[in-house]
Amino acid sequence: MLLGTHVLLPVNLALMVDLPRIRHGNTPLFSGGGLLAIGIFGALPDLCSPHVSLDARHASLSHTCLFLGLLIFILAALTSFLHKGQRLRLAAACWLASFLHLAADAVSGGIPWLHPWSEDILGTFYIDPLWWIPSDIVFVVIGSSLLLIRRRWLHAPPRPHQDLPSPSPH
Repeated sequence: MLLGTHVLLPVNLALMVDLPRIRHGNTPLFSGGGLLAIGIFGALPDLCSPHVSLDARHASLSHTCLFLGLLIFILAALTSFLHKGQRLRLAAACWLASFLHLAADAVSGGIPWLHPWSEDILGTFYIDPLWWIPSDIVFVVIGSSLLLIRRRWLHAPPRPHQDLPSPSPH
């Protein structure tokens, strides 16, 4: 998969979780900076070891379970300065973003999930590379739409609660 999908798949999921909360007048789970962090962590495996060929991805440590395990400790350190209620939420979302990256790559050529202990490749080309650019375009359109809705709902006046009509005394 390409970088657009890796960045926007987790961001779009975070927005889809947040939008119902925002619509009902609650504060968002993720700030704009949190959404940015989620997107960066969605791209992180490729940022840590850029690759053009599938062989380079298969030799990469950033596309392994070891990487995901180390990422837990890195995220714990990076989020330790946040408010206690936000730490776990943002760390979990960022870790999930990197996990989704590996899952997407597993179905688009495979990943060396147990490297360096094993050369086994998990996955194959279930998604043809011809679909990678259309996938990026779809995620950009969805993400742009969700961000516009989020912005509109965050800046909208609060919706009055509508009481249900009382039953007639017949």
